Amino acid sequence: MGRPCNYKTMRIFNTQRQTISTSPRLLAAAGLVALFVAVPLVYILFRAATGGAEAWMRLFETRLWFLLRNTLGLMLIVTGGALVTGVSMAWLTERTDLPGRTIFRWMLALPLAIPAYIGAIVHLALLRPRGGLIPQALAALFGQPVPTPSPLGLWGAAFILTLFTFPYVYLLSGAAFRNMPAAIEEAARSFGRSAWQTFWQVTLPALRPGLTAGALLVALDILAEYGTVALLRYETFSSAIFVQLAGRYDRSAAAVLSGVLVLLAILILWTELRAQGRARFTQLDSGWRPAARLPLGKWKWPAFLLVLGISAASLLVPVVVLLAWSISALLDPQTLASVLRSGSQGFGSFAFNSLWSSALAAILAVTLSIPVALLAVRHPGRLSRFISRFCQVGYALPGVVVALSLVLLVNRFLPFLYATPLVVVMAYVLRHMPQAVRASESALGRLSPALEEASRTLGRTSLQTLFQITIPLVLPGLLAGGALVFLTSLKELPATLLLRPAGFDTLAVRVWIWAEEGFYMQAAPAALLLVLVSAIPLSFLLRREQIFNERA
Repeated sequence: MGRPCNYKTMRIFNTQRQTISTSPRLLAAAGLVALFVAVPLVYILFRAATGGAEAWMRLFETRLWFLLRNTLGLMLIVTGGALVTGVSMAWLTERTDLPGRTIFRWMLALPLAIPAYIGAIVHLALLRPRGGLIPQALAALFGQPVPTPSPLGLWGAAFILTLFTFPYVYLLSGAAFRNMPAAIEEAARSFGRSAWQTFWQVTLPALRPGLTAGALLVALDILAEYGTVALLRYETFSSAIFVQLAGRYDRSAAAVLSGVLVLLAILILWTELRAQGRARFTQLDSGWRPAARLPLGKWKWPAFLLVLGISAASLLVPVVVLLAWSISALLDPQTLASVLRSGSQGFGSFAFNSLWSSALAAILAVTLSIPVALLAVRHPGRLSRFISRFCQVGYALPGVVVALSLVLLVNRFLPFLYATPLVVVMAYVLRHMPQAVRASESALGRLSPALEEASRTLGRTSLQTLFQITIPLVLPGLLAGGALVFLTSLKELPATLLLRPAGFDTLAVRVWIWAEEGFYMQAAPAALLLVLVSAIPLSFLLRREQIFNERA
């Protein structure tokens, strides 16, 4: 897995790296990026703090504790469910002789291409108590109504969100299982630990960094979720903020709720950073070899059915239902006419708006991430680490909060940008730039600084070295970060709904509008196209991870 290295040599090398002076231009560029991220966050907290005692007291007495209970309850249930589902699926596909595990590796990751609100639309149409396809089929089969689980409320929302967020944990824990050396578990077994004890006492603690990161992504995703909880009639902070802003036009109450939600998200992010900061997992043996696969024996086919069921519920059923609805919509002239043209816009406009806005957000996010990553990786220190962490605070900003901050800021200080698509792009960048920053830092961290130093000794300036040496060599990592930003921007719903100008609809917006009105067949072609387009960058990321693991 790696070559043994001399500790003294590495220490001298790191010392030499830290003595390199930080470029003022680089520090200024990274500082401007941090300022760009900071302004909406600081402004929304300022508006929350100055929202007025009346607004605080009214919400504190009527809504705040109810929303806090609902949001935290949903977050804890979904995060726990995603951890159990993701780790178990990763263990079965990576460490056992499960039949079809190669295909299941892809099937269990691809639900990330399906926005949770699209999954909610499908399962709501299948399972809703009155008029659901499954209750109707069972009633026709048995001649009387048959009770079925309802997708509405807390447990329905938790079920749907778990199905479409567990891949975060699955991908991270799967990579950890593949990279874990066999010697660790063999040592535990040699000391008398059973297979079960080894898993709980050795394997899971070694997976902790990946599990913590996956749990963080899930938890913050739940805090930011709007479409699913709104469809399934479960009120959280995000849905309440959306109603206050778009329905009641009460910006003071929306700002107060946003401030509480941001503080909650920052607390979760800070807890994860503290946990990761204390965790240190180092491989000392350079003779790495993979762990042997465990035979499932009599549990092989029950495990196969379990994995197949998870894959069907999270991937196969949504895709098949959307495909069937899309075919029905295309075959019906009236439905097809409403799909191809809604108001003054055509279907092509929705797709084009989604593509160009998400692509521009990806380009801007990656470009802004480069000075931050260069400062953090090439000039490590407290200041660079603070700037890097601060630029990743977008994880703690739900889409509705980003939208509210931009509405308040742009309307007051940049009125020429108000009601333009550029505000939507700004929201995408603010919301998803942390993904670009982490990808850029990871790519730069694998590039030896000796190459850049050699370029400068040959007379190249810092900018020439950046554009001629650094960026070409780390381009695959930058593309991976851009693909991730593009993927998540395509699926962004609440920020787009709140910030889009008149006549600017994306695929996500059209899916939401049609589904909210109950026109599932009209929504199906746009939803299916959104899933297919999202699958392209996701496939790129999965193939890149597979190639990287094979080389490692």
